[in-house]
Amino acid sequence: MKWNLLGNINLLIVDDDPFNRQLVINLLGKRETIHFIEAENGKEALEVLKKHNIDMVLLDLHMPIMDGYETLKEIKHEEKYNFIPVAIVTTDEEEMNKLYSLGADDFISKPFKLSELESRIYAHIEKGRYRKKYNELSKNKIQTTLIESKERVSDETKNIETKKSYDLDFIEKSQKDIFYSMVKILSSKSKNLNDIQIVALLSKALSLLMGYDKKQANTIYHATLIREIGGLSINEKIPLFYSFSDLHKETYTTSILAGYQLLNSAIETNFIKVAKTVILQSKEHFDGSGFPKHKKENEIHNVAYIVSISEAFNALLSQKSYLNHKLHTADETYEVLESNSGKRFHPKITKLFLNHFEYFIELREKIVKQNI
Repeated sequence: MKWNLLGNINLLIVDDDPFNRQLVINLLGKRETIHFIEAENGKEALEVLKKHNIDMVLLDLHMPIMDGYETLKEIKHEEKYNFIPVAIVTTDEEEMNKLYSLGADDFISKPFKLSELESRIYAHIEKGRYRKKYNELSKNKIQTTLIESKERVSDETKNIETKKSYDLDFIEKSQKDIFYSMVKILSSKSKNLNDIQIVALLSKALSLLMGYDKKQANTIYHATLIREIGGLSINEKIPLFYSFSDLHKETYTTSILAGYQLLNSAIETNFIKVAKTVILQSKEHFDGSGFPKHKKENEIHNVAYIVSISEAFNALLSQKSYLNHKLHTADETYEVLESNSGKRFHPKITKLFLNHFEYFIELREKIVKQNI
């Protein structure tokens, strides 16, 4: 991390407990370029935002006068704060789902770990400033000559027509089309495009059941469609076994990291953000036995858990090579998913999925018939 490239940073810490505020300051104190501004509640935080150019907000939830929920709503409601990342200090998953839909950019748990705290802050501020710069350019009707200048825009925007401006919604739509076209090229070799579409539709349905709104569920759908895009970087077919050998894990990890890096060069739209999460985390397991980074429990985003169980559900019913070299009945599939609750899959999400198991069986059958 090259902190000097970010210049001076204003970090707003919003917490009614002075000990917690001071803890963050002590941990990050060696970074001389970070200027710390403190607020005891949401009302004070909003006043600070009016007076100072804030680069990032660390926000506690439970505070007097104005809590974290209301503060987040106010910040995300104001267009002028669009590029200020807000990280919520919480470990409660139910709260995470709600806060994510309100626009929270990240979640940080206590006790704070210096390496995690530094990496999260650095990444969000760097991306926030990049997106802000791009937005300012697009409002001034970016022309091809400007796009091809020294501004740090991704290759996908360099072919935008002269004298035509685009907002992030257009960029996001283009990203979905471009990356899915790449996946279709990859899938034509392995002939698994139908399975990719089935898993994406199942993931969308599960996300709606979990409370995500239609727009975000649709983004999850498109992100799931391109989750195997890293396969373009390797010559061999990606294995689809339920249990991976060390060699297969190595192959799959190469594919995962390649896919992540491919998307990491693109403008950070919401679609790209969700897609990178799906690519990097959907092979992780709740108990930490997954890969590539052996994350576990709350370290794995719910979106990744959604894709993971949807993919397993479809594969057990359709791929002989996936587990025990056999197709599974609906009852056998139910048993496999249930037995892996709290191991491979998130227990709460697994419970929700199994409570609607017949619905997913019928939905999958309907999708399969439509794709034939």
